[in-house]
Amino acid sequence: MRSKHKINIFIENKKWIAEKDFKSKKNIDNFIYILSKKTINECFLQPKFKKFRYLETNINFILTDDKYLKKLNTNFLNKKKPTNVLSFPNENFFKYKENFLGEIFLSYETCKKEAKKFKIDSKDRIGHMIVHGTLHLLGYDHKTKVDEKKMIYIESKILNSLGINYY
Repeated sequence: MRSKHKINIFIENKKWIAEKDFKSKKNIDNFIYILSKKTINECFLQPKFKKFRYLETNINFILTDDKYLKKLNTNFLNKKKPTNVLSFPNENFFKYKENFLGEIFLSYETCKKEAKKFKIDSKDRIGHMIVHGTLHLLGYDHKTKVDEKKMIYIESKILNSLGINYY
């Protein structure tokens, strides 16, 4: 796959680099880049993405906390609780083939709690949410059983290829 991919990472909570999972901005950058690029490349192999295969893509990742994700979740989805990941797709991506896919917000605390709950490594849980959020930017969702099945299929294919454990 020849697509080019750029990520912009904004660390809004120092726990992302203070904890043992990543230890440095460079490690987070590499981790997110590999996962998001793999997800995009896998999707671009699908027939519905044929016209996007050589498009340069760009995603913003905002690494934050439960407080901020709760605020976003309340404002945009009317759910008054924190969540692990929220994706905000660029509506013009499909319409005008714009390079910017959108923004993904991740909460460190929720990902850590879920990793403990599912008895998996927190880095694997974060990786799963990066793939999940990127799929949302590319139009995948889980609103219906059929859509959920499609999303889970491609998500598990990507995660398995990278050796990431998930529930």
